[in-house]
Amino acid sequence: MTATLTQAPPPLRPSLRSGSHQRRDTILAVAHTVFLEHGYEAASMSEIAARLGGSKGTLYSYFDNKAALFAALVADSCARNSAAIFDIPAEARGDAALTAIARAYIALVMSDWATRMFQIIAAEAQRWPELATIFFESGPAAATAQLSQHLAKHATADGLVIADTVEAAQTFLTLCRGSLHLRRILGLAPEPDAATLDAEAARAVAAFRRLHSA
Repeated sequence: MTATLTQAPPPLRPSLRSGSHQRRDTILAVAHTVFLEHGYEAASMSEIAARLGGSKGTLYSYFDNKAALFAALVADSCARNSAAIFDIPAEARGDAALTAIARAYIALVMSDWATRMFQIIAAEAQRWPELATIFFESGPAAATAQLSQHLAKHATADGLVIADTVEAAQTFLTLCRGSLHLRRILGLAPEPDAATLDAEAARAVAAFRRLHSA
């Protein structure tokens, strides 16, 4: 199954990375493409090395095996994407801030590349539970924690009544996914366009406010 990378994790700025770290980032970017194209089982270190234009020895100097490479890719992608979701304008407040978060989150989880990665991880999770843990803690759990912190800081000023910010954060992200996420995972809906993202974000924020309005 081939996926189209219409959206990718935000790139790391080379100026802030050493040569070794830049090389690692390049390896992860190439590996990401190969895993998306072939799935975990069919992807090979040989092909990744070939696309990098180097030897397998160089690749193995960074990652001991394919499992270590894929686990690093999952953790790295989740961490950067979680940070990007909450990279909202400093002046954004209230529903404007929640809408920005919702739109970024929906765009991420509904993207072609994220959908394919989710399918690959789900397929491997039963025989490789450690990978499921890495994905959950680096992705969904991290996003929930960051949103919980946002709600704890701004809920009262935004006119929201929230007793448990973690539970509220989980509810908000669930509202963001709505019914569209399952259809995306099953291949029954295309990647949402800008208008759909706007509508889905507005729907999630309105529903959340109905639940927690003062």
